[in-house]
Amino acid sequence: MSSPPVARAGPPTPASSPHGPAGVGDPAAVSLSLLGWEFSLDTAPLDALEVVARSVSRAQLSDWFARVPGTEEVALLSTCHRVELVVLARSPEEAARWRDVLPGDRASWRRREGREVVHHLFRVAAGRESLALGEAEVRQQVRGAASSVLSRHPRPVLRELFEGAASAAHQVAPSVPASSSIAAIAAARLLALLGRAHPRVLVVGSGTIGRQVAEALAPFARVTVVFHQRPPDASFLRATGARALRLERLSEEIAVSDAVITAAKFGNHGLRAADLPRDRPLVLVDLGVPRNIDPGVRELGNVRLVDLEELHDLSGVGLGADGRDDRVEELAGRFSDRLDRLLLEPWVDAVRRAAEEVRRSELASARPFLGRLEPDQEVAVERLTRRLVARLLLPPTERIRSLPPGPRGDRQRQFAVELLRPPPAEP
Repeated sequence: MSSPPVARAGPPTPASSPHGPAGVGDPAAVSLSLLGWEFSLDTAPLDALEVVARSVSRAQLSDWFARVPGTEEVALLSTCHRVELVVLARSPEEAARWRDVLPGDRASWRRREGREVVHHLFRVAAGRESLALGEAEVRQQVRGAASSVLSRHPRPVLRELFEGAASAAHQVAPSVPASSSIAAIAAARLLALLGRAHPRVLVVGSGTIGRQVAEALAPFARVTVVFHQRPPDASFLRATGARALRLERLSEEIAVSDAVITAAKFGNHGLRAADLPRDRPLVLVDLGVPRNIDPGVRELGNVRLVDLEELHDLSGVGLGADGRDDRVEELAGRFSDRLDRLLLEPWVDAVRRAAEEVRRSELASARPFLGRLEPDQEVAVERLTRRLVARLLLPPTERIRSLPPGPRGDRQRQFAVELLRPPPAEP
């Protein structure tokens, strides 16, 4: 269920960036805002989610990022029932531009800001906002989202955020029972609808979810796993008692099956009414977004289709409401405190660069009085002057980090930068 990585934009050099701290003149120029937008089964129906999931790809994200230069970083998180965008923006205007490019109904995008974004992502990674409470797969998807980060920020933040959320999920629950998965929920629903012993079930997809579905069904059904390129391991087939067939044999296998679960990524409503038998009851379960099964098959009188929207309604999990626990919130709070400091690092860099300008200028002025220095003496002078500047900057940089975020603190940080910056040369 992963997407190919997209090349990340490299961070700009201080001299070339029109937004970087080296060119600070406006407090808002380095006031960064963390923003998040969620489109999920908790905010919109499956039909709308499918459209958004098709529209918001990593390639599209890269294109948007290139056209919104005031954004420092952006990342995309996609799971089986959510699409989320996280942005590090320089101004409310840039944030508004991101909202304007998002597809779908404006009211169906749930917006979060600052620490609320952090706490939400930590809950998502810990499976507290999943269809199966506490599921493990989502933490891998959150970790994978770290590789989608596009950044032009000197000190990237979002990668740490996603990796921190995934690590916290593992810390809260190093191991997760098989019952805490969307596969287990789907298998239980399927067996309840079939209502008979040892049905013939076709599992389309041999990835993580497909294997989990087969394992959940194995004690109660005759399972066949359909694979596209790589067959399941022989040890897995022995343990589950499942058969494995190539995708080319899908049609003939459907004709003799009681149920089909799709856990693949072929999308485009690849399984349609024309592919299904009409002479016998058939239960279908679609775990894909975009969907693998054309919802139009519901018009067939012999077909019962279950999709993620139905599983969401049956799960009883109120996404974003009930998925909380104290340990997850504590770890999210710790990262939020760290994030506040990370967002101030451009100011610290600006102070250091201003001080470095002074050091180099004074050292250049002193050169005529130092005479010819040996290489080891040159190294000693460089090391001594750098250490003196670093020691002198320690209290002011800690003070900068301790100032409150927002315009008031930024004004004080700006004053510190200007105090250290050498005056312009006289004509």
